[in-house]
Amino acid sequence: MKRDADMGKLRDPGQLRAEIKRLESALAALRTQLGTAQKACDHDFLETPLSRMCRKCQWTESLYY
Repeated sequence: MKRDADMGKLRDPGQLRAEIKRLESALAALRTQLGTAQKACDHDFLETPLSRMCRKCQWTESLYY
């Protein structure tokens, strides 16, 4: 992604929409990959009184109900 040298310069709305669509698609793919990795992880939890978080995959669960 190129940054405009002059941040005050407006970009074409069509280009912005296309970039947003591309980034949303990439984000969805990354969320899917993360979910798959977290489901397959042999969790190693670090627990606090309020939550526990896996040291390997960063899965976090609330222990406060």
